[in-house]
This record gives sequence, structure tokens and C-alpha cells, in this order.
Amino acid sequence: MKGRGIDFEHRFKTSRWAEDLLIRNLLKKNDLLAVRYGLSEIRKAEELVYGTSDYKEPDLLLYRVSALRENEVHFLKETDLVTEDRKRFDPDGGLRWCIERALAAIEVEFSPYRASEMKGRHWKPKTLDEWKRRPLKHANPPTAPNIWVKQEDLKKLMAWERDYGLPILVVHLFDQEAFSIPLDTIQDFDSEYERHPVEQKKLQMTTGIFKKLQSYDRVDSQGAREQKLVYVVTPSAAIKVGDIDDVKVETQLGISASKKYVSHTLFSGGRLNVSAEFLGYLRSLTPSKNTQHR
Repeated sequence: MKGRGIDFEHRFKTSRWAEDLLIRNLLKKNDLLAVRYGLSEIRKAEELVYGTSDYKEPDLLLYRVSALRENEVHFLKETDLVTEDRKRFDPDGGLRWCIERALAAIEVEFSPYRASEMKGRHWKPKTLDEWKRRPLKHANPPTAPNIWVKQEDLKKLMAWERDYGLPILVVHLFDQEAFSIPLDTIQDFDSEYERHPVEQKKLQMTTGIFKKLQSYDRVDSQGAREQKLVYVVTPSAAIKVGDIDDVKVETQLGISASKKYVSHTLFSGGRLNVSAEFLGYLRSLTPSKNTQHR
């Protein structure tokens, strides 16, 4: 879908902040370069287009600078891959190397919460022995700075990952902290979840990854709500990307298509102190040329 009205416009601005923070801070002394690749368009409500693409393109591509030629680094820094014809990234296209030379792709998420102060920030999964001693009737994720991924997005991101041969990481930023998980980890969890229905509660409570129905408000449709399946990954099951400080927080008002006033939290500034754990994971990745595009 190319745009979702005023709510999407506000979220778009904050998502750009999150992407900028990653791009700016991964480059610093880390031998890493992140560039924009996939991006939604903002359109007026009357111009909304609901697409049926098999793919959801990840937001960023990540490179190890020392593994690139000087002219490649220059090209990636000076070229907006978002605007390039997607056919140029096909196997016989002139920009296929941009995919093949990358370490990973990154899907960026953002939520306006003070992460380290959330009630369930330090929640831990149960061990198998703890579960055997006291199984629970329900499996509910804690109120914490969790990574959220919609099932509909997982399918389309996995289709892109499979056909382009590049692993995708989901990075979720909050005020104070950021966390990440490989998309493959969520896919593996879902396969296990569907394979063993009677073990679903135990699987969720012992892994720290949950699957649930979540209600979403349609801000541009007065009173409308919709339910979607989502995956919720707790900090204990994620890789900590780093701590975030010096963020400036503001509120912006807008008017939806139904002429309702809509407010949204906007972030600016900030500094991401990238963790050794996340850098270690990224440095363990190697570019793969075993790509296969249908």
C-alpha cells in the first residue's frame, strides 16, 4: 500500500528518524555502512493504493565498508537506491551487486516508549523445569520494549529474503534502547508453533516469543478497527542493538480524512551507542552471492 493518510505520514516521519539514527551511528568507527533501499510513499487519503505485491522490501541494506571497493562506497553514499527501477536489482540488472555485496537487510520499527522504564523490561522466559513444575493456562507477553512484527509482513519479508538470498534483521527502536532479531528466528518459531498446537503455551513462555491477535485502530476510518496476527519478541529473546540518549520528543497535530484531530509523537536528535553484542553479530555475517530471483 502506498500511503495510509495522516497517521501514516506521522509514523513515516518518526520512522525516518529511526532509520537516520541507525545510518548515522552504525557508520561511526564500526566499518559499517547502512543505506536506504525500500520505502513507502506518502499519498493523500483519496490517492491511497492498496497493492498486492508478494514482497515487502526491507528499509535498509547493510555493508562492511572494508569489503567494498572505493567506487562502490562512493556509489552507495551518493545514490538513492529507493528511487532506482527495481528491475535493476534482478540477476541480470546493473545494480544486482548492491544486494550481493550486502551483509544483511534491515527492517526498521519504532515505538514511542521509554524502554528501560517499562514494567516488564527485565522479564525472563521460564526454564523447561519451571514450566513442568507450574504450567500456565495463558501465555501473555510482558509489557516491555518488545519487537512487533505483523504476520502479513513476515510472509512478504521472508519472500524477499528467500528470493534475494539476503538475511533480514528486524530492528525496533524506542526511547532509551533498541533491540533486534533475525527474521529467520521468528520464522523458525512460527514453524514450531504451528507444528505442535498443544505445546504452544509452553513454546511461548520458554522462548520469550509470542504469537497473538492484536487490534489496530484505523485512524482515517472513523471508529474502524481491525485485528491482525502479530509476533511479539521480548528483550530476553532479542539482540540488544544499543542504548539511545539525548532524544528530543515533540507532539504534532494533524487532521485525518474523517476530519478528526490526530496527534502523534515525533522524535528527533539522539545518539545510539551500538552494543558489542550487536556489532559482534553483524561482524559474523558474510556477503552471500547465492541469490536466486524468480
